[in-house]
Amino acid sequence: MQIRRARPDDFLKVQSLLTQLMPGRPHNQHAMWDALAGYPGYGAWVAEIGDAPAGFLDLFVFPDVAHGAPIAIINNLRVREPFRRRGLGKRLLHAAVDHSSRDQAVEVHVWTDFDNARAIQLYKGVGFAERALLRELDTSRLDDSTPRSSEAGASPASDL
Repeated sequence: MQIRRARPDDFLKVQSLLTQLMPGRPHNQHAMWDALAGYPGYGAWVAEIGDAPAGFLDLFVFPDVAHGAPIAIINNLRVREPFRRRGLGKRLLHAAVDHSSRDQAVEVHVWTDFDNARAIQLYKGVGFAERALLRELDTSRLDDSTPRSSEAGASPASDL
């Protein structure tokens, strides 16, 4: 069992893991993978057992104006079903936290579905605390009747 940084040529190894995370949306994954290869603050790790990809994690470390320091967000974490409960998720998380710490991130954020008890248990076991509620808006489903910021009474971003 090995955890290592992902390489640009790893896409085909992790594609099925990514598709499990986002079923029905694989059409742009390869282009995103290529674009992220040199993206500042992006990191990805692959867990392998033998030559088989068993898990994947990626994250972004970026400056946060409110903290006055970098923070990190774990974007995707997936371990293949037959390889779960072997410590791979924990090792991937530790790799991400270690990387974030080296990049001076003062916090690492992660999210999961409310009913994903295994993931919640894993995150708690690594030390993540439940501190916030994540809300999500799927912008691909917006239509012309969806209120925009200026229509909803919010200040436009140009007022900053």
